[in-house]
Amino acid sequence: MTLELALLVTVVFIFSALIKGWSGFGTNLLAMPMLLILGFLKTEAVPIVITVNIFLNIAILIENKKFKLSSLNNIMVLVVLGVVFTFVGQIFLKNSNADIIKIILGFFIILTVLNKGLKLKFTVTNKERYYIPIGIISGLLNGIAGLGGLPVLLLLSNSNMKKDEFRTTLVSYFLVMNIVAVIGFIINGLYNSLVFSYIGLVVVVSLAVCMFGVYLSRRVDDKWFQRVMLLILFALGAYTMYTGIAGLV
Repeated sequence: MTLELALLVTVVFIFSALIKGWSGFGTNLLAMPMLLILGFLKTEAVPIVITVNIFLNIAILIENKKFKLSSLNNIMVLVVLGVVFTFVGQIFLKNSNADIIKIILGFFIILTVLNKGLKLKFTVTNKERYYIPIGIISGLLNGIAGLGGLPVLLLLSNSNMKKDEFRTTLVSYFLVMNIVAVIGFIINGLYNSLVFSYIGLVVVVSLAVCMFGVYLSRRVDDKWFQRVMLLILFALGAYTMYTGIAGLV
């Protein structure tokens, strides 16, 4: 670990943790592609980001008092399939090309930006019929790149689920998927001294910045912040896709 790389990684997590605390998401979308761009192996970047993110999710859930395991009862099919296919996704993580992961990351970053920025909405009248395909996709993405929450977010946000139920269900699902991913990393031997050193480097400052982001989100008009954040995310997603495609060509 060089001093320059340590500082760059710290800055990446400070920025992504601030957005996480402010908006409730963003750690995986920002930190994951940045670590890959900085030269980390995919089997290093994914465990580092997801492990730090689990601490941030727990902190936010404790602060908001939102975690209710019972809230997952109505989406148990999603949970079970997400858990099972997380381990399948981690097999792909160990054996896949890093450039393919960059393309996947870039695609879902851009998709998230378009969904939020353009407020794309569609109505899912019978969301249960989509639980099997969404659960499989969620688990695979969780294992490959820690993005298992995005398909579930898109499904539930466009259903008739009440706002409070939606938030509680989503944050609880995120936490479960993070824990399962960490168990998979242990089983697959993806933790090593380098991964632990970077987690130790950034976890405390990330927690502090994340809580500051939560504080700001309740006291500052966030319209301008969201616009800047979406522009940055779009640029990062496009660049990540470009580097992935360029690496394959």
